[in-house]
Amino acid sequence: MKRVKKEQAVTLIALVVTLVILIILAAVSINMVIGDQGIFRKAQEGANSMHDAEVNTQMAFNSITDEMDKIVQGNNTQNPELRQDIPNAPEQIDGMTPIKFIEPTDTEMGSVEETDWNDDTWYDYSQKRWANTKSEDGSMWVWIPRYAYKITYTNPENKSEGGVIEVKFLEGTSDNYYENGELKTAKRQTLADETVDTTSDYYVHPAFTNETSIGFANGGWDAELTGIYVAKFEAGFPEGNNTTPSKKSSVSYTQDTSWVRGIEIGTEEGESEQQARNWLDGIYGETDTKISYPVFEPLTYTMNYMNINDTYNICKSMNESGNIYGFTTNTSDTHLMKSSEWGMVSYLSYSKYGTNG
Repeated sequence: MKRVKKEQAVTLIALVVTLVILIILAAVSINMVIGDQGIFRKAQEGANSMHDAEVNTQMAFNSITDEMDKIVQGNNTQNPELRQDIPNAPEQIDGMTPIKFIEPTDTEMGSVEETDWNDDTWYDYSQKRWANTKSEDGSMWVWIPRYAYKITYTNPENKSEGGVIEVKFLEGTSDNYYENGELKTAKRQTLADETVDTTSDYYVHPAFTNETSIGFANGGWDAELTGIYVAKFEAGFPEGNNTTPSKKSSVSYTQDTSWVRGIEIGTEEGESEQQARNWLDGIYGETDTKISYPVFEPLTYTMNYMNINDTYNICKSMNESGNIYGFTTNTSDTHLMKSSEWGMVSYLSYSKYGTNG
């Protein structure tokens, strides 16, 4: 009996020792799993490190992407040597929708495709593809970005022989441009009677500049412009070869006769005064004397038999309430094209950015 109790006591002691050892082992295991240096903590730290590495990698990638975008877009202010000669983006005008011209192929006709203001394939002046839009009536317009120009004549003694027109697009409403990575400032006329030498330096084209201080000597404006939209086609009457319905403007004809070339009235030579008329509205004064809004589309019967006063007024009315274009006075200032603006378009078309370059 004593022996049995002794053996039981030994067994109990062994059990207690075993439990103590197991508890110690459990504590050690738990500490290895969840302690400060445990498996879970190591795993969590590893996950955090992996997350941090991913974040850092993404940040680095974004930084590289941003720098590449800045180089491409020409707005890397920290590295001006990377700047490129790019035009100001077209301004968004109420009623306008960006369009692209799809070139014809051997099997398909060319077409016009609508796009949006964020389309990065919409235009590329370096490829002589200018930014085109259309208004709600179907009229087409083209964006002329602000630029400076210089002319190198083939024969300076006889400028009629022509030469080369060089163009530098300017930033915003500034006179700044980049050439071979160097920031430069184009010149401009500062006095009304000043004679500028556009053969030696780049001059800001006056069609984009505020010329109030020099009395609008060169056909400038009362503000600095980032660019100008011009009609892609000459003014024509609605309907006929286009699908735009005729709508009268608020402007009336002020003259019911017009001085007309002989060829217009079917004679080979000579000029004479004729009753003013147009293709659809008939002779002025016989019916409603209000002038129809003009359209600017291809294959359109040209507006004619109209004096300069009426032409000026009909152009100014194109953003009035109820017009066919969707234009508003908030975003557009419609007007008859000035000589300076005609020169602005011609110079760009004869530079390396134009089809005549």
